[in-house]
Amino acid sequence: MKNWNRTGKIKAIVLGLSALPNLLMPIGAIGQQGLMMILMPLIFGSIVTPLLVRSRKDEIVKPTWNDNPLVMKRPLASFQFGAFFFLIVGISMLLGTGIKFQALNFFGLTSVSFGIGILIGIWLTLKRAKSK
Repeated sequence: MKNWNRTGKIKAIVLGLSALPNLLMPIGAIGQQGLMMILMPLIFGSIVTPLLVRSRKDEIVKPTWNDNPLVMKRPLASFQFGAFFFLIVGISMLLGTGIKFQALNFFGLTSVSFGIGILIGIWLTLKRAKSK
């Protein structure tokens, strides 16, 4: 944390504030249940992220926490922030629902799955860019 710039601190505050509602007032364990509900966001994020980045012809650089997600010259920084957003919101949903209702929230699992899928997509994009 001591190496974070202003952007990194703002991103941490935004993620922390987005996790609070799900921890304090979680939704019940409602909705579809099944493996496809968890796998599809993972696959979608893994495939669509490299396609979107490749279609823009922007600079492909490994994102760091201090990168500004609003600067579109390096789109992987915004994808990374989006992935962390989905991970934090999903984990807070899982924790909040688990504490309050002692149940598993499949919407939280879907959110975590999508965040992991985006991170896999970033990894695939960087791997492909390195091989070129």
